[in-house]
Amino acid sequence: MNEKDLEIFRLVAKHGTVSKAATELNYVQSNVTSRIHKLEIELGTPLFYRSNRGVILTAEGKVFLTYADKLVDLMKEAKEALQNPEMPSGPLCIGATDITTAVHLPSILSAYHHKYPNVDVSLKTGSTEELVESVLNYDIDGAFVTAPVHHPNMEQELLLQEEVVLITHKSQPPFQMMKEWKQRTILVFREGCTYRSKLEQWLRDEGIVSVKKMEFGTMEGIIGCVKAGLGLALISKRIAEQIMEDEHIQVYSVPHTYKDITTVFIRRCDVSMSNALRKFVDVTKEMLQEE
Repeated sequence: MNEKDLEIFRLVAKHGTVSKAATELNYVQSNVTSRIHKLEIELGTPLFYRSNRGVILTAEGKVFLTYADKLVDLMKEAKEALQNPEMPSGPLCIGATDITTAVHLPSILSAYHHKYPNVDVSLKTGSTEELVESVLNYDIDGAFVTAPVHHPNMEQELLLQEEVVLITHKSQPPFQMMKEWKQRTILVFREGCTYRSKLEQWLRDEGIVSVKKMEFGTMEGIIGCVKAGLGLALISKRIAEQIMEDEHIQVYSVPHTYKDITTVFIRRCDVSMSNALRKFVDVTKEMLQEE
């Protein structure tokens, strides 16, 4: 079965006669009849009822017609995507950490959709480890993760280096000694988040192994609970600058060892970049430069 077989089948179904389909295709009638017969043998079922007046789709033929229409449309879409690299189309699956999703992706996805509306973008969130695994398993086309990433089958491109800061409620006493952490609750994303890892490493380096933790799924939830005085959190300086005027938030700098987080975009090096993915990376770079 090939694309031409599907075209012949659809035309015969449309016209209800082999002769009209043959005329439109500029084929001899016997050729069309033979192709339909071979298609029926391949599918293992008759597709038409035949009579002197023409042909009518069987129940199986009606089912197959819906799939034939979809297949032909997909083939057309694929050709257009390949032949028009400046206007890609089709699916694109991107992965991102929770932080990147909350801070950077809204503007990137909005700009990309505006420029390339024919691309169907889907998003998968997860930790760096989960996203690396998804890329390696060909589950997603590429992902925003935290560096460093070391794998021979992975290609990565540096996109962003951000500074992180510590935020607390202004009613809480200023930090003077690290031992004060033992009396406070840290507000974090789920296990695997880079911000959480940085904060936990900082605590371990200071000899603090036991501290209360409250886990969240969104940046908004963490900031809201800091405002409510529930605890402290490590967030990007960019976000902190947006909320510094809030009368409930106090911002503290972080020691040099823990203050930088690098974001890279990864993809498998043995998979050629689709036009949709290439344009996505281009838009991402443009948007990050504007921030």
